Amino acid sequence: MINNRNNRIFVSSSFPILLIAVIVISLTTVTNTASSQQSITNTNTTANAAANATSTMSQEHQIHELHDLILSESIPLQGQLTSGDYLLLMDLTPFATSVETHGHIALKVPCNGNGQPQVTVVTGIAPKLNTLDIGTAINNGTLNGNQLDLSNEGKSCLYHAQIPQGITDIALVNTGNQTLSFTEGGYSVTITVHGTAIEHKDGF
Repeated sequence: MINNRNNRIFVSSSFPILLIAVIVISLTTVTNTASSQQSITNTNTTANAAANATSTMSQEHQIHELHDLILSESIPLQGQLTSGDYLLLMDLTPFATSVETHGHIALKVPCNGNGQPQVTVVTGIAPKLNTLDIGTAINNGTLNGNQLDLSNEGKSCLYHAQIPQGITDIALVNTGNQTLSFTEGGYSVTITVHGTAIEHKDGF
């Protein structure tokens, strides 16, 4: 009888302790579950943000690759150009001429008595430039059916040429031995180009 009574007393005394332990374990489990869910939510939010940023950059890249430039500009030539000096006529960066035969240059510049230009047109991607062949002086024109001399050899001549594909820079160089004067003669250069944006190509 004594042992049974003692056992009942022990069980009665232990029950509140067991109940508290169960509550503590339950609360710990709930807290851990909530922390795990919050961690998963934060991870998903970060992943979604990164995916959205990547998608936005990709869309901007695709849109940027489609950008085109169509430009036509007439540039009056004035003042003087010393021997070995140059005039930068156009820098298309960050575009480059992209469609063959869609780039054109027309220029009225000083020429010698044989109709040879006293300036040289160079094109390329600076600092790597090449001489552009502008052909021979254009002379026989017409105005309302009547003959019109478009070049005056020994003073000024008219030239036309196609601008090569894939260039960004166009310049006019005095490759002669004398200083050239553009003060009189109505000298000018007209350039028309069709270009495409060159950013992000070749992994840049």
